Amino acid sequence: MIINLFDLEKQFPVDLPEPIESYYSSGARDEVTLQRNRSIFNEYELLPRFLRDVSNIRTSCSILGNEIDMPILIAPVAMQCMAHEEGEVATAKAAHTHNTIMTQSTISNKGIEEVGLCHDKLFFQLYVSKDRPFTEEMLKRCKELGYKAIEFTVDAPRLGVRERDLRTSFKMPEHLGLGNFIGTKFEHGDIYTHSDHLFDPSLTFEAITWIKETSGLPVLVKGILRPDDAQQALGYGADGIVISNHGARQIDTAVPTLKQIEPIRTAVGPDALLLVDGGIRRGTDVLKCLALGANAVQIGRPLLWGLKHDGQKGVELVLDILKKEFIESMILSGCKNLQEITRDLVVSR
Repeated sequence: MIINLFDLEKQFPVDLPEPIESYYSSGARDEVTLQRNRSIFNEYELLPRFLRDVSNIRTSCSILGNEIDMPILIAPVAMQCMAHEEGEVATAKAAHTHNTIMTQSTISNKGIEEVGLCHDKLFFQLYVSKDRPFTEEMLKRCKELGYKAIEFTVDAPRLGVRERDLRTSFKMPEHLGLGNFIGTKFEHGDIYTHSDHLFDPSLTFEAITWIKETSGLPVLVKGILRPDDAQQALGYGADGIVISNHGARQIDTAVPTLKQIEPIRTAVGPDALLLVDGGIRRGTDVLKCLALGANAVQIGRPLLWGLKHDGQKGVELVLDILKKEFIESMILSGCKNLQEITRDLVVSR
């Protein structure tokens, strides 16, 4: 019986090759941050208010002008066809059904042309390649295909080591390719094979300006943990910040993301767009993120659990579970809309 996201997580390894399960589940080195991303939610407690009219709950919001039904977005996750043959296409269709935003990974098995046909509210996650003309062409294709924004990932000047992947000798299955690299020498082979090409360690904040000018799209800077970095990114023209530690997959013992929402919100002011990902598994997690200052959250690994469980319907199940839990947490905390989810609802131990 599937009641919550943890039930799907328990089923995830069944009949999935160990190297693939390990790749999706692993974190950097000792996986300290991987555990902390989740455990920190229990260090923040709710202080609900009562005798408020919560007979009519509204969860809709606007992200960069895109009207969506809930503040729960789908984060970029690489190589989804290892979990289900329809991969990113199934995920995009599920996002369309639930009227929320999906961000497609640069390292996806399905290309932007194929995924772009499935949903009208797509963002694109960008690794700026050392081959700058290739990146420029990809950005222009995103604009032409109707993608709404670019999530520029900045926390990967090189690939962090995930020791579980080393122990299982992970490689992407040979029958799969990278959909955004079709016709190039990088089409076959996984993120490890092509890491030297995919990550440019020379990037600085000036890249934000270049991406905006090249794509003609809003740019969110993903991977920010420091308030001063958030301020500087916005100063260079970023349209928003994604507070993220890459799912704890880059540098271990990095601060968990929940802890950084409030200081970053304080630094950037009330009007800046802030998204956050990392460890979100419950409706109360979403409520806490919003109470601390996020506009919306992104979920990553849970979509894989749903995808492997039942393709598009499995991802829809994940979104449905999380939305229902979020509505429940709003009702039981005395909030009829997102504007009423305020800082006084959360106390830290």
